Amino acid sequence: MRRPHPVRRMVPLVGIVATVLLLIFAFVLGLVSFGKMRQVVTEEFNGQQLVLAQNLAALIQQDLDFLRRELAVLNLSPSLQGGASPALVNRLKVTLASIQEGELLEIRSVSPSGREAVVLDGSGVARIEPGPFNDDPCFLWALVAANRGRILVDDSPRSLRERYGGRPLLTMATPHYRAATAGVGSRRQDEFSGVLLFVLDASAIASRFTDHARSGSTGYAWVLDERGTFLAHPMSSFVGKNAFEVRPRLNPAIGFEGINAIMRDRMLTGQEGTGSYTSGWHRQAVGPIHKLIGFCPVHVDPERPGRRWSVAVVAPVSEVHGLVASLFMRQFFMQAAIVLAILAGGISLFRMERRWTRLKKQREREVNLSSRLASLGMLSAGVAHEINNPIAIILGFTDVLLETAPPGSQAHEHLKIIERQALACKTIVENLGRFARIPEQRDETADLNEEVRRVLAMVQSTLLTEKIECRADLQDGLPRAMGDPQGLQQVLLNLITNARGAMKARGGTLTVRTYRVDDRVAVAVRDTGHGIRRQDLGRIFDPFFTTKAPGEGTGLGLSISHGIVEKTGGRITVESQHEDDVGAARSGATFTVLLPVVGDGS
Repeated sequence: MRRPHPVRRMVPLVGIVATVLLLIFAFVLGLVSFGKMRQVVTEEFNGQQLVLAQNLAALIQQDLDFLRRELAVLNLSPSLQGGASPALVNRLKVTLASIQEGELLEIRSVSPSGREAVVLDGSGVARIEPGPFNDDPCFLWALVAANRGRILVDDSPRSLRERYGGRPLLTMATPHYRAATAGVGSRRQDEFSGVLLFVLDASAIASRFTDHARSGSTGYAWVLDERGTFLAHPMSSFVGKNAFEVRPRLNPAIGFEGINAIMRDRMLTGQEGTGSYTSGWHRQAVGPIHKLIGFCPVHVDPERPGRRWSVAVVAPVSEVHGLVASLFMRQFFMQAAIVLAILAGGISLFRMERRWTRLKKQREREVNLSSRLASLGMLSAGVAHEINNPIAIILGFTDVLLETAPPGSQAHEHLKIIERQALACKTIVENLGRFARIPEQRDETADLNEEVRRVLAMVQSTLLTEKIECRADLQDGLPRAMGDPQGLQQVLLNLITNARGAMKARGGTLTVRTYRVDDRVAVAVRDTGHGIRRQDLGRIFDPFFTTKAPGEGTGLGLSISHGIVEKTGGRITVESQHEDDVGAARSGATFTVLLPVVGDGS
């Protein structure tokens, strides 16, 4: 018996050593890139926190703008002309009902002298409150004629804050003017008739959107006003307290220089951005915790740039680092599994080397045999064609001579022998033809609804990840259709793949519908993608024609699908509306496959 070469015996050992070295190298390389990966992911995460802070700031800004519009609309109401009247109270109640519950604490209509005010509280109860109010900053501001039509956003008086438990309040004020009645031949200016005010709960406005905000699994949001007072915070004891003072009182052992610098130098100056700092807690966790922060300003009063809030979104760095570590370990184990699989495959290939050699030789013999059979088949077809014509002539003349030769005569017997031998030649020629002819496949049938369900089950998860809604409208009781089930699945997969590509950029809806049309069954695949241009509709079934970017398609899918459908005796049609012609909302394409129905005798 022949022994293996010594070098060949060393191959498995060398492969194992190389694999171990490759694993060590991959691990070291992973450790080197771990720090960079953690930095990139941390920056990306903090950038997402900034986007969340911007969205929250925009929502708060929209709420404040809505309140300003409501105040301006109320100021135009004729009900304000008659002083303290039932019409005025009813109009104030209408405004109160249109504003988010809890945000509007009071609506005040101060008389032009400032001696009294009609007050409607948040529960809808009206009262007359005596003044004086003419020394209130909002009233003094409203007396200035240049402020007509403007809205002032300012802090509420201390008396109001004490009435509502010291919570942060905000006042929106606008002067009201009554149209004066002009005498004959004279023109008079409109008269100042008082001040209209909204007393707002600043904390309710800020926390309406931030209470449910989440960054990662445990991150949250909080809001500061321009003096550093918390307007919203997950810890309710912080609301209404100064952020620079309340944190050290809760945990004096922690230095808050980092977050104090961010608040003082960036947040309170109206900047937006990201950063990091060390805190003494995070929800139920206590101790030094490194956090990431993204922040964005809210302009409370567009006419006074100094009146601003700042929305912050924070989350512990440990969430990001834990995620990166888990991804790193998962990647390392995947690499190790791949390397081990390669090693196992290499060993298997080495052990099967001889077997592959034998299979290769066997395959060569089969190829040579197939080539000879193919050549013989071509030769048989040619011989059959060339011999068939002379035999037909021989049989024809034999029949003519048999009619003239008397039965039982020697000539008649000789002609019968010729006929029998010619028929034997004809049989040999027919056998040669059958040998040379390629056998045709047997007819197959398919359940159209069942094939649609199988294909949709295969692509359902992919459609979900690409934000494509799939709708199936399958008519019950459809008869079986002519066609190979596997070929029909290939057609459906090609059509759905093209639909996915058309909706990949913005998602959409994929609708697959089956129905019967006379003696055919049909399946229609419709998408809401960008559609097919009109000039391309006549070429989409041509081989190698594609509208996709280079490298994204071969242009064979629709051509192959067309061939499969045509082979069954069916046909495939297309209707399309391109987004350049009808707009993105109405664009899309519909491919319809029509297949013949299996007859009752099939």
